[in-house]
Amino acid sequence: KFLLIQLLQNLIQNAIKYRKDDIKPKITIEAEKNKGFVTVSVTDNGIGINAEYAEKIFDVFQRLHGEGRYEGTGIGLAICRRILDAHHGEIWLDEKYKKGSKFVFKLPVV
Repeated sequence: KFLLIQLLQNLIQNAIKYRKDDIKPKITIEAEKNKGFVTVSVTDNGIGINAEYAEKIFDVFQRLHGEGRYEGTGIGLAICRRILDAHHGEIWLDEKYKKGSKFVFKLPVV
């Protein structure tokens, strides 16, 4: 349970951290149960992520921005992936979403 809370905290913290300077951050969390799985999306109106980095962002210590612009170590999304791996789930960046970032994760219903 604690790890799933950490997963959501990491995604929400990223949504706040990588916001656009001139726009109030908006974060939407949605969940849907379907065929033995729960699918959750965390959507924001921030700076977004280029599709070419959709897998790289889940690697440990991978930062897309130079040090100094945004705080952090580049391990938050890697931790999210490891948490989901441990729970037999998966996480991905919705590459089609262009108004910020949208992370989707899927977990089996226990």
